Amino acid sequence: MQASTPVRLLLAENQPLAARLLSVLVRGLGYEAVGPVATADEAADLFRESLPPVDMALLDIGLDGDRDGIALAHELRAVRPLPIIFLTSMADEATFGRAKLARPAAFLLKPYDAAALQHALELALLNHAAGQAAPLPAALAGGTDGPDEPLNLPWSPEVLLSDCIFLRDRGRLVKVCLAEIQYVETGDGYCTLVTAAGRYLSRQPLRELALELPAQQFVQIQRGYLVNVACIESFNEGQTMVTVAGAELPLSRSYRDALLHRLRLVG
Repeated sequence: MQASTPVRLLLAENQPLAARLLSVLVRGLGYEAVGPVATADEAADLFRESLPPVDMALLDIGLDGDRDGIALAHELRAVRPLPIIFLTSMADEATFGRAKLARPAAFLLKPYDAAALQHALELALLNHAAGQAAPLPAALAGGTDGPDEPLNLPWSPEVLLSDCIFLRDRGRLVKVCLAEIQYVETGDGYCTLVTAAGRYLSRQPLRELALELPAQQFVQIQRGYLVNVACIESFNEGQTMVTVAGAELPLSRSYRDALLHRLRLVG
């Protein structure tokens, strides 16, 4: 498995020219397109069958067939929570009212450009990772004539972050699997996440980044190092150095006893 895999986007757009443009924009921004398809049935089938699973859905509201993009959004969310971006040229109040109940992560009016799409994608990923829907656009927040129905969506912050984190890389967000992170080292105001496939920079201090990583999988070995315990290969004779995925890293005495206590030592 690659340490960094592109975020996978399910595309549902019934206009052929718009579908081709959307695919080109998505791929140009570094994301992986799943589709595009023109109907809710096709989109639902792709969503259920796609491996690896899709991370987000971009749904045109005016799809072909008997169900539109809003109905499809509810259907997908009933299977698994994920951020959804609506694409539409419709601006009537009835459509806005129905769309609001689906809690879109973003809402793009056609025509849109690459910059608007990229901003919507990043906000959708970040807000979903934080376990909350993106703020509704002003046009949606106006509401309908009647009171909103209570929402009981199975929203969970674990869906996207159970086995990965998202890091900014060359202007886009990339998905980095936790299992592929070998160790993290701190620098001058930033951290470097080291994987077999490459190195990724994070502007978070090490103490903050550590809170994003599971404590049962990542342990601190020195003030400037956090390691994936699955990548530990050996300790030197004096237990002052630890080899992690081929790299020799310093092991501080203040962290050594706590680390060894959590390992299964035989002999």
